[in-house]
Amino acid sequence: MNAPVRINLQHAYEQNRQRIAQLWSEAQAITSGDAADLYLSRHGAQMARPAVLRVHPALDYWHTDSQGKAACIGTFPALLAALQIDVFPHGLHQLAVRHTVALQRFYLTPRGTPAPVPSFIKATGTDGHIKGAAVRLAAPRVQADGVVLGVAVGVVAALRFATVLRMPVWAVADPAALAHFRWPREVTHLHVFTDTSEAAHAVPACELARKAARCGLNSYVQTITPPRTAHTTTAPNI
Repeated sequence: MNAPVRINLQHAYEQNRQRIAQLWSEAQAITSGDAADLYLSRHGAQMARPAVLRVHPALDYWHTDSQGKAACIGTFPALLAALQIDVFPHGLHQLAVRHTVALQRFYLTPRGTPAPVPSFIKATGTDGHIKGAAVRLAAPRVQADGVVLGVAVGVVAALRFATVLRMPVWAVADPAALAHFRWPREVTHLHVFTDTSEAAHAVPACELARKAARCGLNSYVQTITPPRTAHTTTAPNI
């Protein structure tokens, strides 16, 4: 990467960092009955609302048409989800620092339904490389035989799986991100959850499980039929 491109990229990251911080500061903790709470409850996420999720009371929705013209087409309450990744500013052998690299924005109606916009889920620009990032909805669980964590595509799915299975589950933004998920160093058991209605998740889920197994983790792909049934496959330790 040459110097002008690197400078421009760093400038974009700085602008995105400021925008992420501004949106997060304008948002509030989710409370019972607000738009974000109603949206999550509609989708079966009944657990406590984690701090990495907030609700913005009135967020402008900007849309660029086919002619390249951008316009604000409305203001809506929005669920914000912090996509985070570990960074190592003092070297790989030092403690990791959690970094919010982007926000997912879920534009909603006050009733907790998706807002009438072209795409109700949009991400902000990124403050750095986003590959491997996830919404860290709960701390990994320490148990007698190691440290357990689950991962799924989407905040709603992750919270639903966590509610049903009583396991900490993190959320990646899309199926492609699943294969690149970075688990914390302390994790020894990784469960990769997919929904039977989302066939596109199967390939990246198996790719992630194989990667984790090669790194010495006990890894599993679990295909869930909401709301109760689960089928488990253990990835070979290769």
